Parts: sequence; structure tokens; C-alpha cells
Amino acid sequence: MKNSLLSFALVALSLVASAQTSHSVTVGSGMTYVPNQLTIVSGDNVTFTSEGGTHDVNFSTNSITGMSFDNPADIEYLPIQGAGLMGTITFNVPGTYNYDCSVYGHAISGMVGEVIVNASASNTVVDVIVGSPDHTTLEAAVIAAGLAETLSGDGPFTVFAPTDAAFALLADGTLEYLLANTGALTSILTHHVYGGIALSTDLSDGMMVTTLAGTSLTVSITDEGVFIDNAMVTVANIETDNGVVHVIDAVLIPTEDETNTVVDVIVGSPDHTLLTAAVIAAGLAETLSGDGPFTVFAPTDAAFALLPEGTLEYLLANTAALTSILTHHVYGGTALSTDLSDGMMVTTLAGTSLTVSITDEGVFIDNAMVTVANIETNNGVVHVIDAVLLPANLSIDEFLNVENGQYLYSIDVLGKRIKRTTLNRIIFDIYSSGNVVKRFSNK
Repeated sequence: MKNSLLSFALVALSLVASAQTSHSVTVGSGMTYVPNQLTIVSGDNVTFTSEGGTHDVNFSTNSITGMSFDNPADIEYLPIQGAGLMGTITFNVPGTYNYDCSVYGHAISGMVGEVIVNASASNTVVDVIVGSPDHTTLEAAVIAAGLAETLSGDGPFTVFAPTDAAFALLADGTLEYLLANTGALTSILTHHVYGGIALSTDLSDGMMVTTLAGTSLTVSITDEGVFIDNAMVTVANIETDNGVVHVIDAVLIPTEDETNTVVDVIVGSPDHTLLTAAVIAAGLAETLSGDGPFTVFAPTDAAFALLPEGTLEYLLANTAALTSILTHHVYGGTALSTDLSDGMMVTTLAGTSLTVSITDEGVFIDNAMVTVANIETNNGVVHVIDAVLLPANLSIDEFLNVENGQYLYSIDVLGKRIKRTTLNRIIFDIYSSGNVVKRFSNK
């Protein structure tokens, strides 16, 4: 058993490292480099060996033109020596590298060379899974759930990767059901992924790991080994460009009493403490923990901080107004980013409308930018936004009891600056005190 695990580890690590390849160039006794053109991959090395004669390997200045080769990276000059090893050069930066023999007249006589360095293949957590002969089921599941692109992104990700043998331990029909039901499959797979890097040295007994599904995994370290819930880590620390993979011997199933609703996501987010307080104060936690589905546009604490002074306090003390604002942030259905289109109108639970704008800068819901999209839950989806959405019929100035101060500028309902004298449009006047006064003028 130990030998088979060791063999798997070595295979996996070779996939991860994109094993370096060595190449050779012979510096001939005549006016030649053999071969005089090489195509390699980033990270490969080239060894130059002299067969004798007076030659060097010059990557800096073209000996014919006197101009710099302007290679993609500075390469060490290999000086003249007798027969034998001249040196080994590792090429880490992709591009075309030119070189020649700078000894008088040799370059013009044809002693020139070229090394073409191609970028190395990607090495993500997905590449490790796809390249493993023991993870064909996990590969099929990741593709079926549409997670391959996500897990090939920047990350970082820590993937607890069950083998084919682990999937075979599931009850009859379970795998077939999951492959046919994308939502359930996605929930199970994201329950195996932590949104960060957790090497074996980062794990401790009793540690709780929060997954991309919003669920938790428990780490247990015993004399027998390291366990993630009920699954044993059989191969650890397969490092990749965007994270790390740990091989496990069982499929991780969330416990039945664990919930993952839009409310759970909001409550579990350190950036949404004010929204959590508002949802609880308005008595909406139970409603938004229901079957749904719901799409919540969730303003961060920083977004609430942008409201005029006194507004949040007023809302928290006035349930009706607070409920009106919060339900203005919720659509009664599932709207992933792929379901949104420029100019689309979204009807909220408050009976109001939100306008979707898609520009080169990003996706906007009214005047708020979507900063994190598609946090999927059991009863809908959460999109994080950077501003609080205010209904067009909201009278903001009624919340404020201080002097307005100096007028600064005016904006429309989408947050775009407009002239103060604009007619037939809802206008928000911004004052130096932080106050916002909403008005409408037709003359």
C-alpha cells in the first residue's frame, strides 16, 4: 500500500512540477553550434559543451551589428575555454533568445544560434485532477458542474480530492443522481474546496475549515494519520500554481443539519456585519432562510458606511423603512451573473425595480458595482455589491435632522453625475455635511 501511494505521489508531483527538461548544444570545432536552433519550454535548461577550438557563447551584443540582442532576459555569457563543459543555462522567461560567437569573425561566418522558449503548460488544481489516473470520476464531476474554469483561476484553492475508489463507496445511484443534478453536484464539490492554501503543516487537530460551499470541515490528527471529516488524507501537499491538492479516500458529505442559505452566507461573512444586523432587525432572517429561491445583492459594511450620517440608525429603528430597503435588494428567483444582461430590469421583493448595467468596468445593479458574483447557496445566490441600493421612491432627506452645508454635486438614480437644473428626473443633491436630498423637478 505504501509503495502504491508513493508511486501516486511521485506521478502527481511530476505533473505539478512540469518536470524540467535538459537540452544540449555542441559548440563545434568549426564555425557551428549544433543544433543552432532549439525550441524548449519555460524552465528547461540548455547545456553547452565545446568540442575544442576558440569559441564562446554570447547572448548580449550581436557581434555582427554591434547592437544588443535585446533578449527577453539577461543570460550569462559563457567564455572561451578548451574542450569540455562550458556551462548550463536555465530559461525561465518565454521568448526568443539569440546568441553568437563573439570571437573575431566567427559570427559573420555563420556561428550564430537561437533558443525559442515557449510558456510552460498550466499547472492548476484542475490540471492535477485531470492528469491523475485515480481521479477520473472527480474530473467528470468537476466538468459536469461547470467548475473547471473557476478552479483553474487565480485561487488560491485547497482541494480535498476523493479518488475513483472513494466515489465507488457511495450508495448505489448517488453518483448518477449528482451528475444529473448540477445544483446538488456543485454543493458537494465546493464542500471539498477551501478558498485558500492549507498545506499539511497548516492543519491542526480540531481545526475547522470553511469551504466554498459555506460549509465546514473538521480536521482530526491521530496516530493513524490526518482526517478531513471521515476521510483520510492519503497523499498530501501536491502543490500547484493556484493552490494545493490533498488526496482523500472518501467523498465528503455535508451533515444534514448544516444549512447553506443566503442568510448563512451573509451571517458568515466578516464584511457583512451591518447587513446581518439589518436583516435580523427587520425580522427577515427566517424568510430568507426559506425555500426561496432568492437572489440577494448584498452591500458590504463599507457600502453602508457611505450612507449619510444618521441614515442607518434611523433605518434600524424603523422596521417598515428598513424592510422596504432590504427587500429592495432581493429578487425572488435565481439570477446568476450569466442570467444578467445590459439594461435588464429586475423586480425586487419590495415591488421596486433594479437596472442592470454591464460596462467595460464591470456589472452594476443601479449605482452599485458587483464585486463578488455567484456565491451559490441551497436557496439561491448572493452577489456582493459596493453600495446600498436606494428605491427611487425613498425620501432620504426625511432621515436627516442636521443642516445640509455646502452643495457639492447632483447624481441620478444610477449614481451618474448630472446638472442640478436637470428636469423630469429624480435627482439626489449631495452636500458637504454628508446629507443627500432627493427631489424631482419638472419646471
